[in-house]
Amino acid sequence: MDKTNTNIEMLKIRERHLSLLKKIHDIINADDAKMDEKSKTKFKEIESEYNELVHGYGAVIEEVTRIGRKEKMHYLFEDGDFSAYRIKKLIREGEEDAEIVLTQEKRVR
Repeated sequence: MDKTNTNIEMLKIRERHLSLLKKIHDIINADDAKMDEKSKTKFKEIESEYNELVHGYGAVIEEVTRIGRKEKMHYLFEDGDFSAYRIKKLIREGEEDAEIVLTQEKRVR
């Protein structure tokens, strides 16, 4: 089952959360922000966690390219074939399909 749309929506929500967190951070960290020493100390304590979240996990999805699997042949019990040969073959085919689609997109741009 393709969960791509659900994953994209969840990542967009996460992106909004991180954007809001950055705005709040910028307000608190501004030169004209009025905070007492206790608040400044608390702010400094969470600063590294903030940086880790925003800079380590703050990627933005600008574009999604869908690459569908092309069935070259069907055979009985193919959904239950987890042999090393079959898995490697599917990975190789997926890489080839991705390369074709991404190369075509580059030409269009």
